Amino acid sequence: MWLAAAAPSLARRLLFLGPPPPSLLLLLLSRSSRRRRRLHSLGLAAMPEKRPFERLPADVSPINYSLCLKPDLLDFTFEGKLEAAAQVRQATNQIVMNCADIDIITASYAPEGDEEIHATGFNYQNEDEKVTLSFPSTLQTGMGTLKIDFVGELNDKMKGFYRSKYTTPSGEVRYAAVTQFEVWVILL
Repeated sequence: MWLAAAAPSLARRLLFLGPPPPSLLLLLLSRSSRRRRRLHSLGLAAMPEKRPFERLPADVSPINYSLCLKPDLLDFTFEGKLEAAAQVRQATNQIVMNCADIDIITASYAPEGDEEIHATGFNYQNEDEKVTLSFPSTLQTGMGTLKIDFVGELNDKMKGFYRSKYTTPSGEVRYAAVTQFEVWVILL
């Protein structure tokens, strides 16, 4: 079963995730160094400070998305394909985008009317939830299509595309692949 999402918001949330909201514990710890020392002595170390918000480079911008997801509810994994119309605003040999909890298999960029250029490397910055796609030649200004094949885990972190457990009226435990964002679903 393939799920196809034509909603830009899901693609943005799945692949282009922003920073998480501040932690309540961090807010409490920042109020009192005495409280911080007490929690540390109990083995509850302070959480790291929230990283400042940083915008992605503006040299390549997504215009429209098409996203297909194929969940496997036995192994709690999924396969995905992203196709995005993109505009290269400034010539570059890399595309930086937000990326969380997925592994990219292949990526390519095809300028309008020209041959597809395959990415030669993926540099993940997991702490910043970013990935840099490197290309062997410069992507020139203009419109094109970015294609990415990826895999991920249907984890229970409740972000992106994840799993949820429920019990049927007969008492059977089942799982569903879910997201908190708008999706158009097409069952094939």
